[in-house]
Amino acid sequence: MVKFLTEEELQKTFALANDAVYFATPDGQTKYYGFGKQAELIGASFAQVKTWLATLKNDENKPVFGGFAFDKQQIADSKLMNGYFIQPAVVYDVINHEMLGLPIDLVRQTTTFDTNVMQITDETDWPSRIQTAIDDMKQNKQLEKVVLGRQRQVTLSDPLDEQRLLSKLQNSQSTSYHFVLKHCGELFVSATPERLVKVTGGQLSTAAVAGTIKRGADSVSDQALADELWHDSKNRVEHETVVAEIKERLQAANVKSLQVPTEPQILKTPQVQHLYTPITGQLASDSSLLEIAAELHPTPALGGKPRDWALAEIAQIEKMPRGLFSGPIGMMTMDGDGEFIVGIRSMWYRKNLATLFAGAGILAASDAQMEYQETGLKLLPMMNLLKEQINND
Repeated sequence: MVKFLTEEELQKTFALANDAVYFATPDGQTKYYGFGKQAELIGASFAQVKTWLATLKNDENKPVFGGFAFDKQQIADSKLMNGYFIQPAVVYDVINHEMLGLPIDLVRQTTTFDTNVMQITDETDWPSRIQTAIDDMKQNKQLEKVVLGRQRQVTLSDPLDEQRLLSKLQNSQSTSYHFVLKHCGELFVSATPERLVKVTGGQLSTAAVAGTIKRGADSVSDQALADELWHDSKNRVEHETVVAEIKERLQAANVKSLQVPTEPQILKTPQVQHLYTPITGQLASDSSLLEIAAELHPTPALGGKPRDWALAEIAQIEKMPRGLFSGPIGMMTMDGDGEFIVGIRSMWYRKNLATLFAGAGILAASDAQMEYQETGLKLLPMMNLLKEQINND
């Protein structure tokens, strides 16, 4: 009989493990912890992961977890950010109270630190850099959208308390996906609201998430802001561009019975509100989760349109490679089911340095300073996780 494991016990075990993963969905239907390493793939491409999966043992349908880098640009000296997948030695399914793999010895004590922020470095020139893309789109109507990100680096005096980080993530970001991947002293954390693709028994689900506004101070102002977002022409054009492109790519992948609502909904996270359109369909018999993920990535919500131009703009304008930032991250079971989400609202941590990432969809109608403010809101989920760690005495 499997012993019931508390969140505190699982979080402590995560904190002391060399390799670990945590994945949870906002609907409360999926929550996994994985510890140890049975198999791994470093620098993973879609084709490499497909080949690697065929070599793994399938005794218990044990999931694999990991992520693909956004593009081919490399982050030097990282064993995690250029793409990494792992089949843990043991996986604990919190929802179904099931242990896959060998029993684990739970860690009862962890070390805490008095942590202080030593330095914060921002890309203050970001508005002037994205203005070049805005000007290009004004001159050429065929250039519709590019998603440009910025990174913030926070230097800490001591290591992160990973148990505390997991607890804060669960308590403060309940409406988002949770993905935390740990390998070789590196940590990637995402509290993303955005699904790339989910497949369950051949049923496919994806979503368009594009168009953003802040939350209100109370329910009345919050609803007023949601109405403003829903009727804003710039945000509606941005959203409709993403919906149309996802639909076109799914049709090209022979997805059947596509269901695409004609009007978006409002998706609320603790910091911002988004325009949101859920999309469903039936996977073709000769297709797979990996193939659809490869077809969709990057959607115009993360790259832009036209895709090739947008990717070239990203490489030229952004100062640092993205790595797992905004790449497909998630999990798969050996029977072909699984879910990939988009690695935004995210942070990469190693050697007391936390690098945060946020991006915004840039159109010809965009205002560079307003987009800078929007990315500031999108940095808040990870900044709040760090603030929880800080010694304010």
